[in-house]
Amino acid sequence: MLDAVSRASHAASFLAGVIAAGAFGAWAVPERGGADGDRYRTLDAFAQALSYVANNYVDPVEERKLLYDATRGMVSGLDPHSAFFPPRRYQRLRQDTEGEYGGVGLTLGPGIVDDRNPKSQPWPFVDDVIPGSPADKAGIHLDDRIVAVEGEATAANGKETRDASAWEQRLRGPSGTRVQVSVRRDGWAQPRTFSLVREQVKMPSVESLGIEPGIGYLAIRRFQEATTGDVATALGRLRGRGHLRALILDLRGNPGGLLDQAVHTADLFLESGTIVTIRGRRGSIEEQVAHAPGTWTGFSIICLVDPQSASAAEILAGALQDHHRAVLVGLPTYGKGSVQTFFDLEDGSGLKLTTARYYTPSGRSLEGTGITPDIVSDAFAGETIVAGKGVVDTGGGVVASATAGAMDTNDARIRERLVEDPQYARALQEARRKLGSK
Repeated sequence: MLDAVSRASHAASFLAGVIAAGAFGAWAVPERGGADGDRYRTLDAFAQALSYVANNYVDPVEERKLLYDATRGMVSGLDPHSAFFPPRRYQRLRQDTEGEYGGVGLTLGPGIVDDRNPKSQPWPFVDDVIPGSPADKAGIHLDDRIVAVEGEATAANGKETRDASAWEQRLRGPSGTRVQVSVRRDGWAQPRTFSLVREQVKMPSVESLGIEPGIGYLAIRRFQEATTGDVATALGRLRGRGHLRALILDLRGNPGGLLDQAVHTADLFLESGTIVTIRGRRGSIEEQVAHAPGTWTGFSIICLVDPQSASAAEILAGALQDHHRAVLVGLPTYGKGSVQTFFDLEDGSGLKLTTARYYTPSGRSLEGTGITPDIVSDAFAGETIVAGKGVVDTGGGVVASATAGAMDTNDARIRERLVEDPQYARALQEARRKLGSK
């Protein structure tokens, strides 16, 4: 998505005119010929349809909902990536892009019934806890079940009362406000209630870890407004601790985000050359190029990708591959070769429109095809990777680094996630090979 915002006053004026036409049943077709006349006759037909539905449908329907549904249908017919968002959803989308919001720091996953527990309900589970957030400070853990929010049950009679994203939204709100969350955990006889005070929570888009001497790990979860700065900070930390002779750059599961942040991040790794070419409407061409100042050099990059690596993540991966700056490991990427722009609408709703297509430095369009890694590695099939010191065989045919050193809670969380990860193990093998390790 391209970080661009435009006011759509003409669209707001048009909708206001349609509402007026619908309310008074006044049909005024301009006496014009040609394309303009056809256009206004079509708009007049839409106003008529709106009036008929609003006044004759068997159940009363809010006019705002009808207009939102119409706009949603108009935009969804363009391509799979353009979309219309009503105010609340658009606000959340913008918060996610900015990387900061008022809340407790929980990401929830959909409820699944635990067959081992006959009293189990499909309560949403804690998929992520942002380090340092109110939920983290209170001691809420990964895989805890959220059984109630503000006293309202999240599941009953074997069904979710709302989906996980709706409950996650309920946990957000202005800083300083309080929300009560009831949590169930294996080993607890009864759920426990936590009273959490919302704060401004920064969603970290970057995680880093020193794997072993000379090798660092850096994951980018999505491209937000602070991502490039966070990547530079992480690289400095890894280099300062002796973990930057080879870097495992993890872009798996990264759905994209802000285009400019992907470009600036690529610029950290490339000294020169094209990063991406953007072709817009009416033949407009914009080329983003790398600059030598500020480039991080002197280390190899092994970049992990998968089918969930999309859009801005593919721009970064494609630039690194085309310039032979990184070896790509994993599975082919999603294949989203278009740029979306945000447009704010007057009532707080918004549009995400496809406004351009992008091409990698070698001129590849990734739309529908994605990027094929240099080393294909499955996410689940067991692989036996022969490794040296500081390595543990997890018993599943996969090995992962167990190099210790000082670890905080977040380090331990990252290591736990990687310990049975064959793609990571394959990338680690390649990093060691780059360093000439046996």
